[in-house]
Amino acid sequence: MPNVTFSVPDDLFKRMKKFSEIKWSTLYRQLIERYLEKFENLNVEKITELREKVMKKGFSMDDIPFDKAVEIYKKMRQLKWERTYSIQTD
Repeated sequence: MPNVTFSVPDDLFKRMKKFSEIKWSTLYRQLIERYLEKFENLNVEKITELREKVMKKGFSMDDIPFDKAVEIYKKMRQLKWERTYSIQTD
């Protein structure tokens, strides 16, 4: 397995050292995988699948142009990704 090296500020490194039980390489690997999934899965589902999902929620897409539906779907995916994968801080 290849190694990747990166730098962190001294103060961050000191804070990380306080938690020696955390496997930082595993954490970074998981975060990188999540970000890659986001960018690799930007393809829009088929319009029929999108229509089925929206109709199950009680909405009709008959009057929405395809381009607008794609735009809305991408925005929904982005919001879901942010809600699921963002690190919440105070």
